[in-house]
Amino acid sequence: MAMNGGEQTWGQGGEGAPAHPGTDELRAGFQGQPNPALAKERAQQARWARVARMVPAVLVALMCVSGVASRLKSVADTGGWTIAYGVGLGCAGLGVELARRGRTRWSYLATMLGAMAMATGKILP
Repeated sequence: MAMNGGEQTWGQGGEGAPAHPGTDELRAGFQGQPNPALAKERAQQARWARVARMVPAVLVALMCVSGVASRLKSVADTGGWTIAYGVGLGCAGLGVELARRGRTRWSYLATMLGAMAMATGKILP
């Protein structure tokens, strides 16, 4: 690749411009990549990170469902707590899905929002 007046152009070999890389150069570059075991280890770490974010989100969702079930049995009127528990359940469910897709930071945020909504539902009449 050569610089021609600020533009990058591919050369044809001559005049100092390098040609497209050949098969041997590409093979040498590929073989120079890091150890495949390292890539496998990183994939395992990413899988565990997803599971580690999924478990709390599932627990928060189950606590929201059990809270709604227990309060519906004991109280005849529904109030703001129903909405708070519903929001908590929705956020926790979103946290599970985000963790499954590998968006662990967003999953953590959604799970914490779900837990806060559940805690708000506990203090509402």
